[in-house]
Amino acid sequence: MSPSLQFDHVSKRYRLGQSAPSLRSLLRSKKSSQGERYHWAINDISFEMEPGHSMGIIGPNGAGKTTILKLLSKVTRPTHGEIKVNGRFSALIELGAGFHPDLTGRENIYLNGTILGMKKSEINARFDEIVEFAGIGRYLDTPVKRYSSGMYARLGFSVAAHIDPEILLVDEVLAVGDMAFQKKCYDRMRLLTKEGKTIIFVSHNLRAIQSVTSRCLVLYRGNKVFDGDSAEAIAEYSNIIRQAAEEYRNDEEIEKGISQRIMTHTATIDDVSMVSEEGYPTATFSAGDLVKVRAKIKFDEAADSPVLACRIQQPNGTVVYDFTTLWAEIPVQKFEANTVVEIEFKLRLNLVEGIYQLGVNIAYNDLSRYYDRIDRALDFVITDTKGGRGIADLQADFSVTNIQPLDLREPVG
Repeated sequence: MSPSLQFDHVSKRYRLGQSAPSLRSLLRSKKSSQGERYHWAINDISFEMEPGHSMGIIGPNGAGKTTILKLLSKVTRPTHGEIKVNGRFSALIELGAGFHPDLTGRENIYLNGTILGMKKSEINARFDEIVEFAGIGRYLDTPVKRYSSGMYARLGFSVAAHIDPEILLVDEVLAVGDMAFQKKCYDRMRLLTKEGKTIIFVSHNLRAIQSVTSRCLVLYRGNKVFDGDSAEAIAEYSNIIRQAAEEYRNDEEIEKGISQRIMTHTATIDDVSMVSEEGYPTATFSAGDLVKVRAKIKFDEAADSPVLACRIQQPNGTVVYDFTTLWAEIPVQKFEANTVVEIEFKLRLNLVEGIYQLGVNIAYNDLSRYYDRIDRALDFVITDTKGGRGIADLQADFSVTNIQPLDLREPVG
């Protein structure tokens, strides 16, 4: 079976600076091009995909995720390398792309479907399904310029996902939809994968990436740093960002935001451990054991009321428990520069038998950035559960409370 997508040592370069306002200035700029500055959006990226497979692409802003989608959909061309797309593809990489604002939803379904390569008979055959999926029946004959961003996303995804694409490319635009519609989209993507379609999904929602895709590509500043299992990719992403945090200290061009997992490392987490109720460091527990999670934090700069958190998750990425001092409304004092503090979380491990991962992080009090974050500080094992399955140990008990014989006599009269 031939690959549906091939990305062979592809690089994309953009020139930095203003565009030339006239032909004369353009010719002049070519003569003095030696001093031009360039930005490599992606650098020597290679991968290929077989039909019936899905792949996520994750990374902080500016990593090159959307550039890859634009290259695949031929919105732009590579500077170096070769790209092969075998099969009809559908792309949703920009909100409202392919829509005319003055046309109605009905008219734009036909317009967008035609742009994506559908015949009118094909659009007619899928029209009702597209409208039902998008949930815009009442507004079908309203110009789309009056649609909300969520309605734009619903209609755009519905058309893109129902033209029977062999390859579907989806960017972060689904984030504008409500939770119910996002779930609907994720279910649709999983169904398309089962039907032998190829899916590439770009998102900052790591849970969605793991839910929809089996494979994930991690990008950092235009470079491929990991390509493999989605659960491993998400853990690797956190490690990569942590290792590269020094680059962010004086880089004002990087967008702030805790969703990007940006870390300043002006405070760092060290020596994370789990201590039993008896006071012994261990990584093996029985269900219901009390544990103390301890960590040392070194402050190179003063930190005013930071947010401290710990998380437990399964190896597949399922979050079992997430706790922060912010959610619990626990006041945290200001820590001075050049100090080392020890912190402690107390947890009751009401978990069933299995392997779990512990993460610890410290964030700014306005949640603009992390000081430091370790998603997988250590692994631990629950070895003893009395009859339970699942995630949580609810400590069920059982008893027979009453036994009464049935009166089998025939009723009188």
